[in-house]
Amino acid sequence: MRYIVMSVLVMTAIQSALVRAAPEMTWAEYHGCQYGEGHNASTMAQFNGAWNRWMDSEGNNDYTAVVLSPLYRSPSTEIEVLWVGITDSNETMATNQSDWRNSDVYSSWPAPDCSVSMLTSQLVVSSFDPSEFTDEMVVAYWMCTMTGADSMEEVYAAHKSTMDAGARAGAIQGSKIIVPRQGAPARFSDYDFMVSYTHPSMAQWGKNVDDVWMNGKVAKEQAAADALYQCGEAVVYTGEVIRRAQ
Repeated sequence: MRYIVMSVLVMTAIQSALVRAAPEMTWAEYHGCQYGEGHNASTMAQFNGAWNRWMDSEGNNDYTAVVLSPLYRSPSTEIEVLWVGITDSNETMATNQSDWRNSDVYSSWPAPDCSVSMLTSQLVVSSFDPSEFTDEMVVAYWMCTMTGADSMEEVYAAHKSTMDAGARAGAIQGSKIIVPRQGAPARFSDYDFMVSYTHPSMAQWGKNVDDVWMNGKVAKEQAAADALYQCGEAVVYTGEVIRRAQ
């Protein structure tokens, strides 16, 4: 029920913002899985190549795919690979799922045991030039609960203020507010939404934390955000974008 209410709040926030500058909304599917017997990161890389060739043969250019592995997560073995697929609409996501499930490459997916398979909607808070990405990008996910905020619009505004301050201070990072919709694990029910922070490389992640977050460069904005929502239970992944929507 909480996810239904939060999804309604997200849509309301977007609709009420149309008269101003509406935040960009995307859809994302998350599949957190363990490798099947005899499979590992090497066979995953082979699958990525085959999947990309199939996508090219279908002329499909409306799906972004990110493949991640746990960097800081306990226990790290529960999810060995995290597949994140992103589209600009629910219809596009559903069409891609249908095409994929009826394809020849579907049966070659090397990580069939998935403890997480969920669909989410996402508000894009900030981003950076895609040319900054490396094959060792870092993504941190934080679980969040609304405390003083009455709407997702307030949450978005406060988080955007923090991210904008970080950018002015020199941070190169992106962030999204993520609301689980279908398939969320039961343990997620204690939270209202997630926040992701994406850094283009390991080195840039460390620099962002040292020079901006831990150096007080966004302390004022973060204090204002803390009065509206609280985040914790963070996990960190590293990986790469293997396909980008055109």
